[in-house]
Amino acid sequence: MKGSACLFTLTLGLILFFLVALPAQAAPLPQSTEQPVVHAVLFWMNGCPHCHEVLEHVLPPLQEKYGAQLEILLVEVVNMDDVNRLYEVAAAYGIPREQVGVPFLVIGDRVLIGSQQIPEELPDLIESYLLQGGVGLPQISALGDFENQTTPTPMDRTLHSSEDGVVRATLFTTLDCRDCQLEVGAAFGPVRETFGAQFELQTIDIATASDVDYLYKVAARFGLSEEEVELPMLIIGDQILIGAEMSSRLLALVEEYAQAGGVDYPALPAREDAAQTHLQDVSGFELAIVTMGLIIVALFYSLVAILLGKAFKLPALSEELIPFLITVGMLIAAYLAYVETQSKEAFCGPIGDCNTVQQSRYARLFGVLSVGTFGLLGYIALLVAWVVKKSLPRFKYIATLGLWGMALFGALFSFYLTYLEIFVIRAVCLWCLSSAALIALLLFIATPPVVRVLANPKAVAWQIEKDVQ
Repeated sequence: MKGSACLFTLTLGLILFFLVALPAQAAPLPQSTEQPVVHAVLFWMNGCPHCHEVLEHVLPPLQEKYGAQLEILLVEVVNMDDVNRLYEVAAAYGIPREQVGVPFLVIGDRVLIGSQQIPEELPDLIESYLLQGGVGLPQISALGDFENQTTPTPMDRTLHSSEDGVVRATLFTTLDCRDCQLEVGAAFGPVRETFGAQFELQTIDIATASDVDYLYKVAARFGLSEEEVELPMLIIGDQILIGAEMSSRLLALVEEYAQAGGVDYPALPAREDAAQTHLQDVSGFELAIVTMGLIIVALFYSLVAILLGKAFKLPALSEELIPFLITVGMLIAAYLAYVETQSKEAFCGPIGDCNTVQQSRYARLFGVLSVGTFGLLGYIALLVAWVVKKSLPRFKYIATLGLWGMALFGALFSFYLTYLEIFVIRAVCLWCLSSAALIALLLFIATPPVVRVLANPKAVAWQIEKDVQ
């Protein structure tokens, strides 16, 4: 009996252990499994090359890397009402209308615009916001007013086989033209809504002088002169639409061609033909190479003269040329600043294609200050240094050094711009080359005085210290 009682007691103890002790051990402490999430909003337009670049090549790798920790709301800008709402969104972030373009991404309190800024800055911003615990969807009051907030799939933008009723068109545009993007979005939004995959578009980016020649060649086949050509330009069937014409006529034309059984892409000349026509400006490139050589000679001479303490003895009249050269440079820079800031067509003369240069992305420093305006400010500073040197003897040494230093910087900057014209933009601006040659001459003339000033550094230091006091 005592053995049975002990066995009963042991069995009861084991049952109580499993009922009480083990469940308590199996229950883990509650832990938070939530991960920080970064939210953003991307405004885009169908037919915009910038937008397709970001949607197809920038966002997918980021989405794959961060998964559920990255949520981007895609908002399609469909019509002019949406464009105006985008302007309102931009204004809330302190961005003026002239700087608004698509793709337009809002993340936290930051705004990124274009297919260059977004891939450059978005990954670091995502990492930064994740370390801060994530960031919510931007507070955009007008967000619900946009007509379309669906996420496009790659299938929406692929070209289909030649089916009956499909209308195909070719768009010529440029990545540097924000107005082009908005006009394209306003025109294609209603067409995409109405016809969907029944409307197909191929885009040709006009970026270089060779591209411009090709654009002119295509337009000439439709009876348009170079003066009549503007971007964006759309060819659909036997019709050509330029700028605002797309918004007013495109929808009706697509409907007309669709009812007639569709239309294929227009037959365009081969790009090789246009590349050959661009050789007509070889003399312009030769002049650019000569100008670059002049700048190199001036830089080499000036730096070697400073190091050796010796310079060529120039006629006394040479220094009197300085204000004349500066004045001519100011006039050139002022004209270029007017062309660049007012979006006017420049008079290019018989050599080169200055309009291509002025309309390139390199015509503005950091996308804000036009190169012409920057050059004008530089020439004004040179003129001030020369006036101080001549009229205020006590500041002669400082002004001499300042004049040479600014001429040296101007020559280096002009060398960079000339390099871009020859090897990147592939177009030559006669006005720019003239300014570069003037800067090289100014550096050449400004070198002997500074060599004489630096010949006695102790006396110069004493004089400068005296002048400052």
